[in-house]
Amino acid sequence: MPRVEMSGRYRLLRRMVVTAARIAVGFECEGEERTPGSGPLIVAANHTRYLDPLFVCMAVPRRIQWMAKKEIFVFPFRGFFRFVGAFPVDRQAGGHSALRAGLRLLGEGWALGIFPEGTHRTKGVSREAKSGAIMLAARSGAKILPVYLGSVPGPIARLRGARFRTYVGEPISVPRDLKGREAYQKAADELLREIYRLPREAEGRRR
Repeated sequence: MPRVEMSGRYRLLRRMVVTAARIAVGFECEGEERTPGSGPLIVAANHTRYLDPLFVCMAVPRRIQWMAKKEIFVFPFRGFFRFVGAFPVDRQAGGHSALRAGLRLLGEGWALGIFPEGTHRTKGVSREAKSGAIMLAARSGAKILPVYLGSVPGPIARLRGARFRTYVGEPISVPRDLKGREAYQKAADELLREIYRLPREAEGRRR
């Protein structure tokens, strides 16, 4: 059985990165304690930057596996991608290959990272939610953990007190009998709305 928990080396590296981010950009995470400590989990977050997988790993205290196109697994980056939990997926083989890989990992008890918006979202341009996270949750029984990543402040904004805030929501259960493209899409749209609701809800609690 593969080792799905955080290794000592990974735990140490994560702690170092989080500490550095707190100093450099005022990193804060609200709701980290909502993360289930074990068992299959789908971590779903908004996506606006190439570094978002790293930011999600900072916010979620689980060893996360990430699907990535196989073309990026080239020397000298191959070792780094594998260390942070990325695994190659052949996009030319279609969505079934990624679905099978995701179900296998969830069946082994991993946390699987997914961006419902697909590729990173260009600022100001919204994208339709992809239904992969919903489909995987319905077929595997895994819960979905919504995560919102805020803006990373620049040096001047940081001097003015701005912080890089992230938010982890309550785990979401998807009915095992959910089926059909329309039903998947409707649930995926609601998941994306829930992700973007997280900072507003947190702000409301602070008032």
